[in-house]
Amino acid sequence: MSDDFSGVFEAPVDATPELDELVTATMTWHFSPSTGSPYWVGRAAGFGFDPLTDVRTYQDLRLFDDVAVDWSTIPAHTLIPRGCLGRPGRFGIYESGGTTGAPKRIVDATSRRRNIEYQSMFLDEQGFPTGDHRAGWLHIGPTGPHIMAKNIGNLTELRGFFCYFVDLDPRWVKRCIASGRPEESQRYIDHILDQVKDVLLSQDIRAISTTPRVLESIVARPDVYGPLREKVRGIIWGGTSMDPETLRLLETEAFPEATLAGAYGNTMMGMAPQRTRREGDLSPCVFRPFYPYTVVDVVDPDDLTTPVPVDTRGVVKITSLTREFFMPPTVERDAVTRRASADGAPEVSDVRTRETTKDQIIEGVY
Repeated sequence: MSDDFSGVFEAPVDATPELDELVTATMTWHFSPSTGSPYWVGRAAGFGFDPLTDVRTYQDLRLFDDVAVDWSTIPAHTLIPRGCLGRPGRFGIYESGGTTGAPKRIVDATSRRRNIEYQSMFLDEQGFPTGDHRAGWLHIGPTGPHIMAKNIGNLTELRGFFCYFVDLDPRWVKRCIASGRPEESQRYIDHILDQVKDVLLSQDIRAISTTPRVLESIVARPDVYGPLREKVRGIIWGGTSMDPETLRLLETEAFPEATLAGAYGNTMMGMAPQRTRREGDLSPCVFRPFYPYTVVDVVDPDDLTTPVPVDTRGVVKITSLTREFFMPPTVERDAVTRRASADGAPEVSDVRTRETTKDQIIEGVY
């Protein structure tokens, strides 16, 4: 292994580095004073354990269970590892949608592009279209300060499309719903769809990416649905859940000429693309995180340290292990079904909001 761990952190996206080796590299990189971030190097002194010597395997990350991290208040620039300064890629700061409270913040330069290269690999398997010198891709969803705009920009570049954006502010829709103004949120969605219609009628759009809620709203607007069905041959839906019957209707009735591909993700975990369907799958859409750089454990809601059996529902617990960003195992808002995989890497399906927190969470346009 080289001194900067390039063989682990930048392995080909179709390869799977050994998880414990990646954990060791992550601890060495993020907690060494010469390469680590000011935030993690500074906090390590108060842990009661030494990440450089005590955390050598994935199981050792349990030592972080008592380390509280408020991602909404950390000065984001302090998360950038010193060893990344001067390396390729410009760091940006990106925020979550604030679904469970104040927006969380992460930093990223090149790691999420690798995640998108991984997603594009699955899209190739599934026959998702590529572009040419004039084909357009329309993203209907959040742009800044969210990382989705960067992700879509990378994905459309990889697949040869011009990228068009219709910006969507999920925080405003959530505020309207939370304050008992559903009619205002509907007016906002109509405003979004009016912009979508303008792009569809004036540009050569062949692929789109959006949320399940927006996609369902498009189907309900004939003046938007008609040109989209006629032109578009690739649709990525993502953000939150879609029940199997709705997915079946979209694939077979609403958009029979298009390839639909799901993507489960958020600011903290990155993107888990829908893997290619296999005979015997118990769900029509199984998501595969960018393992081992993102590890998604599915744990018992009554004991957040115990994994649930395969084909059992549980709570999502996410770990991020990249050169640019380290997040110890962190319980997220979602409940999923854990699925088996051919190589032991985690796969999940049937994403839903956790029942214990549903009253506090407003998904809005997601």
